[in-house]
Parts: sequence; structure tokens; C-alpha cells
Amino acid sequence: MSDRPNCVDCAAIAPETNTSHTLISASFGWRLTRKQLKDGSYRAEWRCANCWRKHKEAAQGAESVPKQAAHGAESVAKQAAAAPARAGTTTARWFKR
Repeated sequence: MSDRPNCVDCAAIAPETNTSHTLISASFGWRLTRKQLKDGSYRAEWRCANCWRKHKEAAQGAESVPKQAAHGAESVAKQAAAAPARAGTTTARWFKR
């Protein structure tokens, strides 16, 4: 690959490869994302493996939804099992399949 990308966070230069697809492989671990700019256009952002890990952790920490809410169906099922459902309600019919 003649034009090697740089990491947007640490400015590291990508290793020499035949194609950019090789950078995304498990051996290199680089990641490519799109960022929407204020004008509505998009910019490609390459991140090295270390910066991708930090970027991903920061994004997960910024989520407004608690982690247990991500398991929606499991949480609903546990709550329904703990509280008796009223006969004839949608919830009661749903859990008595």
C-alpha cells in the first residue's frame, strides 16, 4: 500500500501492507470508522489497535443507557417473574407462552 494512513488519535503511521484490508486483520488490528462532520459530509478515520481500544471504551462509557438495560428482554423477564402479572394483561399473555 503506497499511501499509508495515520491514526487520527496518536498519528502513528500504519505498517506497510499490500492493501488497506490487511490493516483491519487480527494481526494488525487497525479500525476504520466514519465521522459525520458539521456540514453533513463524512470523514474516514483510521485508528491503531491501542487507540481503537481507548476510543471504544470511551464510547461505551458515554452511553446514557445502563449496561443492564442492554439486556432488555432478560431484565423484563426477571421483573415479570418477581412480580405476579394480572390475569388478562398483555404481559401475562406474553410470559405464558
